[in-house]
Amino acid sequence: MNIAILGAGIIGVTTAYELAADGHQVTVFERHASVAEGASFANAGVVAPGYVTPWAAPGMPAKVLGHLLARHAPVRVRRPLAAADLAWMRQWRAACDPATYAANRTRMLRLAFYSRHRLHEVAARMAYDFDRSSGYMVLLRGDRDRQMVQPGLALLRELEVPFHEITADEARQIEPALHPHTPLAGAVHLPQDEVGNCRQFAVILRDAAEQLGARFVFNTAVSAVDTAQTATLYIAGETAPQRFDAIVLCAGVQSAALLRPLGLRLPLRPVYGYSISAHIPEPVYARAAA
Repeated sequence: MNIAILGAGIIGVTTAYELAADGHQVTVFERHASVAEGASFANAGVVAPGYVTPWAAPGMPAKVLGHLLARHAPVRVRRPLAAADLAWMRQWRAACDPATYAANRTRMLRLAFYSRHRLHEVAARMAYDFDRSSGYMVLLRGDRDRQMVQPGLALLRELEVPFHEITADEARQIEPALHPHTPLAGAVHLPQDEVGNCRQFAVILRDAAEQLGARFVFNTAVSAVDTAQTATLYIAGETAPQRFDAIVLCAGVQSAALLRPLGLRLPLRPVYGYSISAHIPEPVYARAAA
């Protein structure tokens, strides 16, 4: 099949690799100048299927509201919420139901464990490696954190995921970069989980996909997917459509806008993260603020 992939983040690149490995003709369209320049650029790179959990969880509505009231009281609504925003909030609140949360988490865990298995298979076949480290640790700052983590640990036991509840001293032995004065009640250590350089892996896998015949088209934005003709798209600034046998959308939150004219409404909203670059007087403590 002749397949178009929209988006060259970590999802788009891995999809291109898998489809090219299966013998398909693959073209990847990316609006940036290289792979993994959007949400995948400074991705945390946590490969921790044992700690995957939906953000729509029991207690989250009250937690979010409490956070807003504490930081922005009195709360001021600068503009009315759009109907789409209200619909998304209703879906999110419904997904926080304990039964829905448990079902969604089970699905996510199955996918996450398979993804880690596939990551190891693909990485083992590559001629060069990417930056990675074994082990994942969740720090518990106090008794409240210790109590909140217990339902998740019960699920890990049920799934037979190896983990250890450890003391603060044991956590510092595993990770000497933790500042000795950082208050800790303990930690949860998952020895089989890991972290890796997400963007570096995307660059490596792009090269591997190209060797299999995949074609990457950068600095190219897809403006629309044709509503009348199957698997047909339009490139911004071009009048002639490009036709394929299938289209795979890996464009993150931009996927919702591309699919809306086709009558498909994805409940996606962006979440932004921030990082700070600062001078560290003692390099040994470079990761102490994690």
